Amino acid sequence: SSGINAEYGGAKVIRVDVTLDGGENWHTAELIQEEEAPLNRTWSWSIWELQVPLPDEVEVGDEVKVTCCAIDANYNRQPEKVKNIWNLRGCLSNSWHTIIVKLK
Repeated sequence: SSGINAEYGGAKVIRVDVTLDGGENWHTAELIQEEEAPLNRTWSWSIWELQVPLPDEVEVGDEVKVTCCAIDANYNRQPEKVKNIWNLRGCLSNSWHTIIVKLK
């Protein structure tokens, strides 16, 4: 897997966790970013990548749900759902992100 996460409030993303089983097991991604940026003055995307072993029961043709969650330099974790942080303008509505991947 690979992806990007946005920092919010200026706090740098220091960790991205990824799960393939609904949160039962989490894997820590490798961040690919400049280390020079100050921890609390960062307003940019964080690029990450991770090679995750597929669950044993997954076969070619199956769909896998991939969910990621970021943690920032202040140890704030993205909320699981956007429901409690939603606002009319859509600002800072950064909850866990999930995609469905079909294996070929």
